Amino acid sequence: MKSDSKLVTQLSGMPVLGVSLASVSVLRLDLCDGNAPGNKWFKLQGNIIAARKRGITTLVSFGGAWSNHLHALAATGLALGLRTIGIVRGEEPHSPSPMLQDARAWGMELIYVSRQEYKMRGEKAYIDKLQARFDPCLVIPEGGANLAGVEGCEAIGDLLVEEGCGHSTMVLAVGTGTTLAGIARGLGASSSANLVGVSVLKGAYDLDGRVAGFTKSDCAKWKILHEHHCGGYARVSPALREFILEFQAVHNIPLDPVYTGKAMFAVYQMLSTGQWSEDQPVVLVHTGGLQGRRGFDWLT
Repeated sequence: MKSDSKLVTQLSGMPVLGVSLASVSVLRLDLCDGNAPGNKWFKLQGNIIAARKRGITTLVSFGGAWSNHLHALAATGLALGLRTIGIVRGEEPHSPSPMLQDARAWGMELIYVSRQEYKMRGEKAYIDKLQARFDPCLVIPEGGANLAGVEGCEAIGDLLVEEGCGHSTMVLAVGTGTTLAGIARGLGASSSANLVGVSVLKGAYDLDGRVAGFTKSDCAKWKILHEHHCGGYARVSPALREFILEFQAVHNIPLDPVYTGKAMFAVYQMLSTGQWSEDQPVVLVHTGGLQGRRGFDWLT
């Protein structure tokens, strides 16, 4: 691994809760791409390329009040001069979340729908209705979870190799599986890397099938750990909270509790229990999402 890399940070040997993370490095995607840092930018690039090929300048997608995806879409739309429309789950609140405030300030049109309607976001008839309403437009799935998103994330695999991480155990948080699939494709079947996804969802065993659907051939080997969700999506256990605060104090790298915090906590747990050797090089892919920290009082 390149010690002089601007994107890769090697952690020191100072212990976190009694465990040294000296074998761990962090790929700091959270430091890239301005207001749309992390993996979201990569997932959006594939979709934006697809839109441009069709001459489309209006992008429609879905998310909740704290959606990193809508936040990144709005920022990217502003930067590229694209019209963005966010279909938001739930009634319009009296005081929108900071994420939605940012999105609106960046020009995104926010359309609030009932939770029942939101459940139809993956149905063809509903998507056709949106496409007719905002014609011409490209409707992007929630979280950018489609083939174009996967193809955009292949560049992260290329970046990991360029940064000298090709022989490491690579770890990242998994929500939709899009980024994991993209990295596996980007690394290719000849890669000696050990690619590990950490599911942030409780009981989401269908993620394995989703990723497998995008990685049928010529991909690096991968697996998903399902025991490190800390209670479920956006849930924070006392142990996770303690770890994040201690990790940040020791290594001065911010983590979010929804995604990368759980992935780093999983690395810590694998090392502390001896499931992974302390001599085994590990690189954690920091997928951003730090703007979501504003939803946790103990991090502000």
